[in-house]
Amino acid sequence: MTGSEDAARLRSLLDIAKVVGAARRFDDLVELTAEEARRALDAASLSITRWLGEQGLLRVLVNVGMLGPGEVRFPPDEVYPATDFPHAHTLVQLRRGYVASVDDGDAEAGLLARLGKDSSLGVPIIVDARVWGGLYATRFAGQPRFSTADLDFATAVATQVATGVVQADHVARIERLAFQDPLTGLANRRAVDDRLEVAFASDADRTHPVSVVLADINLLKQVNDTFGHEAGDRAIIAIGDAVSRASGLVPHSLAARIGGDEFCVVVTGVPAADGVRIAEELCRLVDRLPMGTGVACGVASTDAVAGQVDNPLRLLRLADAAQYRAKRARSRVPVVAGQASPDDPALAGSDRRRRRGAVSARLAETLDLGLAVLDELPGATPKERLEAVAALVTDAIDGAAWWVSEAPGGGPELVSLSSSVQRQGDQTDPRTAAHSMLGAVFDLREFPETGRAIREAASFFVEIGAPGNEPSEEDALVAAGYRAVVAAGACDSRSGWLVEIYTDPLSVTPGDVEPVLRALVAVAVAGGDPTGAPTGVPLVGTHGDPLT
Repeated sequence: MTGSEDAARLRSLLDIAKVVGAARRFDDLVELTAEEARRALDAASLSITRWLGEQGLLRVLVNVGMLGPGEVRFPPDEVYPATDFPHAHTLVQLRRGYVASVDDGDAEAGLLARLGKDSSLGVPIIVDARVWGGLYATRFAGQPRFSTADLDFATAVATQVATGVVQADHVARIERLAFQDPLTGLANRRAVDDRLEVAFASDADRTHPVSVVLADINLLKQVNDTFGHEAGDRAIIAIGDAVSRASGLVPHSLAARIGGDEFCVVVTGVPAADGVRIAEELCRLVDRLPMGTGVACGVASTDAVAGQVDNPLRLLRLADAAQYRAKRARSRVPVVAGQASPDDPALAGSDRRRRRGAVSARLAETLDLGLAVLDELPGATPKERLEAVAALVTDAIDGAAWWVSEAPGGGPELVSLSSSVQRQGDQTDPRTAAHSMLGAVFDLREFPETGRAIREAASFFVEIGAPGNEPSEEDALVAAGYRAVVAAGACDSRSGWLVEIYTDPLSVTPGDVEPVLRALVAVAVAGGDPTGAPTGVPLVGTHGDPLT
């Protein structure tokens, strides 16, 4: 070999090294190094294969160059049994390279003839002292046939490929760790967020449904406290396996563990019924586990009856609210956002009364929790503090939606600032859309009860059809499409403020929470105003005691 040929091969090895150093994804590495290796070996075509030792197969990962009949660049199922090709035995068992030609009269010669090639060369790719796969190059008739003199250079090329394989495998492991839950092997919250972000970004018109299943393990704390955290981990692993199996009912679903005892399945491009089917199968599988804890499952979908869902956060909140209903009802079947469930206590009169009593017993706890939340927001604006109060109280009564509004300068106009809608109201009233629009402006002179609540740091409760309702307030409630509303207001030195919480048939009657909401709104506005306390009459607690 001449000095110029040696220099050319050295440059080729350096080019392969550059490709290896730049590649970050395994697929990119395989494809780009195959192209560089083909040029370095002056081959008509070149393939990189993976050795599947347990099956005794060489699987082709990529074919590059001038391909023969039946060859494709990324073959889905091109494999060669080592037992059918003596040269493959040389490659993977003896770990040596080989050369062959169409004149040899063996299986390799038959393969070359089918591909329309004249000669071939194969060398093993060694990673961690084991045969990882092979590099297979061919030449046409008219090109110099490969000879044993080419094996040393081909082995050097395969060594560079092996270096890239190690590097790509390391990057892939890091990526898996970043998106994988270490205990269950499922995806993690970051993977869920990424999948949902891609789904919503790629389908702005929402023509392809997106569904989320949230599942929460029941009684996991009791398992940990009674049997130890190792038993709790075993429960998590077992339920993670059930989540994985259930998600397999729908192709391309993403199964994930997103918290200590919470799991998630993301389903895209299929009807909402498929998400419900996954949740039903998950509940069934978990019920058969010996631990007997069960799971609470909630399902939300962009094409369900819960109203328009145009962002991942709202979809997750809907699923979370449905899961909360399932857990509270101790339902052994999934609860679907926007739909009632046979096991939902809201559907049974006696159970509903017990549920209402249980929530009433928790009102003091809700007040304490709300005060604690506000203590953590000393520098927040009144709007931010009121949003925290609205979200907390809405959760306590399973409310359908909340709104925070401001009367700038204490004037007669009330402006809607922010909201969260867990379940849409009745959309049949043509005024609903205008009522639910952020930035909507209302004249407080037309809503005397609302104006009084803001001026006097008071509250009110309106339920459709109840005697004594202020007509304008009931009319606004009808326009919003909900059954009832509880509201509380307050003033600081700059503005008037109002929090409204809307409920539907699935919610607890909100009148019970009215004193708690009134107290929390007053504290929220006071703490958000650097000049002092809200104006208005003294507030009283649930038993008539002054609130200090």
